Amino acid sequence: MAKGSPNRKPRQSRKSESIIAPPVAAAAPKRRSVNWFFRPRQLTVTASLALLWVLMPVISRHLPQLKERPEYQVGPEQITLNTPPEWIPDDLVAQVFERAGLHSDESLLDETLSERVAAAFYTHPWVENVRSVRKSFPAHLYVDVIYREPVAMVKGVDGFYPVDRNSILLPPRDFTEADIQRYPVIERVSSVPAGRLGQPWGDPTVSGAAQLAAVLNRSENDKKSWWEKLELEAILVPRRVAFTEEQDQLEYQLLTKGGSEIQWGRSPVTQHPGELTVAQKLQRLDEYRRDYGSFDDSHGPWNIDIRPWHGIGRGLLVKENSESTILR
Repeated sequence: MAKGSPNRKPRQSRKSESIIAPPVAAAAPKRRSVNWFFRPRQLTVTASLALLWVLMPVISRHLPQLKERPEYQVGPEQITLNTPPEWIPDDLVAQVFERAGLHSDESLLDETLSERVAAAFYTHPWVENVRSVRKSFPAHLYVDVIYREPVAMVKGVDGFYPVDRNSILLPPRDFTEADIQRYPVIERVSSVPAGRLGQPWGDPTVSGAAQLAAVLNRSENDKKSWWEKLELEAILVPRRVAFTEEQDQLEYQLLTKGGSEIQWGRSPVTQHPGELTVAQKLQRLDEYRRDYGSFDDSHGPWNIDIRPWHGIGRGLLVKENSESTILR
């Protein structure tokens, strides 16, 4: 047949041919997974896990509860405080538990225990701050706190109220009659505490007097405090205080055991530019005692003014109708 004959069929291109893979190859991995799962070992493990999940609630009810064991229970006896000062009551921990509603069988495993114990101590009137709460086993807690320190007794119409340097009201029941005599007395206070125990008194005159008491309570080289050395009887707050008067305007007096009055001036934290410093005032009182031997003598009582910049003023103090008259 001739080369260009029209009866000759054209040759098909190889590119138009398609190859279809057998479906058996794609299903092979799935079949292997099924075969692996249904082996005896895998079936045993799966059945065991399922049985454990079903029986877990029953098992947990029959297991011993660790929180109920004595070695995991915390009460007041299992708490140790950093060494408290002599004025802190011996039953402070028991008071904290009672006030906060804590139980004697608190669980050491309770994640909120440290936080709740810290909050309970922080709200007690004798505690100024809580630094840390540490757990240990067998059940024990170590609590590190900053204690409040009484600096004065506020004389009220129905007794004496202890306060710290910030005029925080402390528990009166923790003080005996002998304890009261050891602290400076703040007199002429006309107000009553505005808050509860552990809260400020709420009177600027008491606040300034408490700061002054803290200064006079200080002792140098383990000797007598300034309160004892100067033989003081009381801190006298201003008689009349205007509603708009600020604390920095209030001036205080010191009453000696012999009845003399010392014009101290503003509180120790004053920022008034014309006020002598605390150190300058104490130095003047020390010099007066060296020069005269005492604040009280047979010719007194005296009105002693340590406020002037030029020196100490002194005048005879005569009591008339509960008021003071100075004779110079």
